[in-house]
Amino acid sequence: MTDNDAGRQSILLFGIQFTARIVGFLGLVYFTKVIPQSRLDIYFLFFLVIQVSSLVGNLGMGQALVQRIGEGERRSELFTVGLVVITVVSLFATAIFHFFENPITNYVGASVPGLLALATGTWLVADLFIKTLQAEDRVLTSGFLQLLQDIVRVGVGAALITVGYGPKGLMYGVIAGFVATIIIAFPLSNLSVAIPARSDFRRVFSISRYTMFFGPTNFIYFWLDTFLIGVFLADGAVSSYEVAWQTTRVLIIATTAINMTIFPKVSRWANDDEFDEIERIVPGAIIFGLIFPIPGLVGLTVLGEDILRVVYQPEYVEAAIPLVILAGYMAVESVQRVGNSLLTGMDRADIPFRSRLVGVTLAIVLNLVLIPRYGLIGAAVATLTSKFVDTVYQWIAIRSLLDLRIPLKSLSWQLGSAVAMGLTIAGFATVFQPTSMVRIAVVVLLGVVVYSGLVLVDPDIREVVVQYIPVPVKG
Repeated sequence: MTDNDAGRQSILLFGIQFTARIVGFLGLVYFTKVIPQSRLDIYFLFFLVIQVSSLVGNLGMGQALVQRIGEGERRSELFTVGLVVITVVSLFATAIFHFFENPITNYVGASVPGLLALATGTWLVADLFIKTLQAEDRVLTSGFLQLLQDIVRVGVGAALITVGYGPKGLMYGVIAGFVATIIIAFPLSNLSVAIPARSDFRRVFSISRYTMFFGPTNFIYFWLDTFLIGVFLADGAVSSYEVAWQTTRVLIIATTAINMTIFPKVSRWANDDEFDEIERIVPGAIIFGLIFPIPGLVGLTVLGEDILRVVYQPEYVEAAIPLVILAGYMAVESVQRVGNSLLTGMDRADIPFRSRLVGVTLAIVLNLVLIPRYGLIGAAVATLTSKFVDTVYQWIAIRSLLDLRIPLKSLSWQLGSAVAMGLTIAGFATVFQPTSMVRIAVVVLLGVVVYSGLVLVDPDIREVVVQYIPVPVKG
């Protein structure tokens, strides 16, 4: 695959990811309009529980299978290893949900052990199919499947809550999305069930012994704060914080697209000792990954309170400051995702393993200290701080392994363009008050035009976008 092909694939995947985020955003807006804030907590806490069980139960299979299947040997046997592990984990999770039904019910606010078990099992199987498609370098197909999952989840959930199912309707929507993914993915996969050897298990677990830590740490970064908010703070706080989280997550879609495209290639290049190819793609991956988080951070600083009040409901304004902090988190997350893909692809998953040990320890301590005292702001600060430390650790290690050129000029231009955009929309908003959805859309559109016009003046950034190549052109 040529650079142009890889770049075009990244752009197409970005479009798919962007569409999926829009679908999720519109669904979230509708959910907040139909379901009261305190009742919406039930859905978010249900999703939190299955997120925990799925991330922990995955045992690091995802990235391990992408790397091992991507090497091209005994693919079906490795796929079967994943199925065996998922089956065991799903049965164990089902037992846990029923055995601890009472405490889980008290926490979530609804007795749904069967739905929790079904959601966990279908999530793990759906993710296995998506990861194996990525390993086969069919990232666009996997991207379409994830888009399908979001469309079904939001569509079924919205339909059911409209006819009175409440939070349980959203739970059914989640499960329907996973089931739809499995049904469509099964005939698309080139892999089949085959009897694995003990060596196949060893090949997978030689990586997953490190990457299995990624699931629990992802939970700590993305959900520990929400979990503790549900423990320490009043009803409705979970929904406010999750609205802030979900609003900012659209900012990392470019990084998600880049990573899904380059990770299988990094693995092959590293296996062939072509480290110059890895070094070549890094500057463009960083530029493209931050092309949204930087202006997003500035824009939400200016318009965050208005967006929460108008787009959602006035009671969600309490999350205005956490919204800005979490936008900063997404910028850091974008940089870390690139680094994590590089290290895991180079078979150095031990480095993210150690960095996350440091980061999650800090996250646990800071969340426990700051949430009871500072509420939602404390949660956001704790999460951002721990992620920043984790990311710095990884990139110090990467600089010792690769001869990298960090595109400081382009990154500075991105930041300057974003600041200019922020000043423009702040001034415009004082005259054209963003008091309705239409007015907010106009102000946001103005920001997009200003930022796009300025940021594309930089030749390296322009090459990334215009030529669809995720690297800046040398010279």
